[in-house]
Amino acid sequence: MSQNKKEQILSAASACFTRFGYKKTTLEDIGQKIGLNKASIYYYFKSKEEIFTTLILNEFEQFMNKLHQEIEEDMDCENKILMYFERKLRYFQKSIILQQITEIEPEKLEQLISTGQEIILKFDNEEKKFLNKILRKCIEDGYIKQYNLEKISKYLFSLVDGLKNNCLEFSTMKYPIIAYPTATEFDNLIQDVQTALKIFINGLK
Repeated sequence: MSQNKKEQILSAASACFTRFGYKKTTLEDIGQKIGLNKASIYYYFKSKEEIFTTLILNEFEQFMNKLHQEIEEDMDCENKILMYFERKLRYFQKSIILQQITEIEPEKLEQLISTGQEIILKFDNEEKKFLNKILRKCIEDGYIKQYNLEKISKYLFSLVDGLKNNCLEFSTMKYPIIAYPTATEFDNLIQDVQTALKIFINGLK
C-alpha cells in the first residue's frame, strides 16, 4: 500500500511539474490531485526536491532500459556506440522534467547530488557494464583489436563527458552546476561527440 501511494504521489507530481514547472508547483498542488494533504506527503517524501529527483532517476532508468533493448544485435560496432551516446545525450535535451533542474536553487541541488551519489554510482556502473558488453562483441567480431575493456569504456565515457562539460562551461547559464545548453549548443555537442567517437573507434580497428 505504501509503495502504491508513493507511485500515486510521483504520478501526480509529474503531471504538476509538466504543467506548471518545478518552481510554481507546490506540495499542495500535488496532494490535491490524489486527495492528500501536505503532511501526508511528508510521510513518503522529505521534500519537493526529493520527489523531483526521484522522478528524474525513475525516468532515466526507464529510458536506459528501453535504449538497451533498441540497440540491435546485428548493428555494426561503430553504429552501436554512436547510437548509445547520441540517444543518451538527446534524452537530456528532450526530457521535460530534467530541463526543470535549472529551477532548483544551486545550494539545494548540490545537496541533492551529494546525497544521491550512491544511486548515481550505481547507474554509472550499470552503463559501463553495458558498454563493455558492446565492446566485447566488437572484439569477438574482429571489428576492433583486443584491448582492455575497462580502459576503453572509461576512455569513451571520459571523452563524451569532457565534451559535454566543455559545452556546459561555455553555456550562458548563471550557475554551471545547473547549466542547460540551448538547442544550438546541443546540436553542436552531438556533432562534436560523433566526430570524436569516430576518430577514437577508428584508432581501435
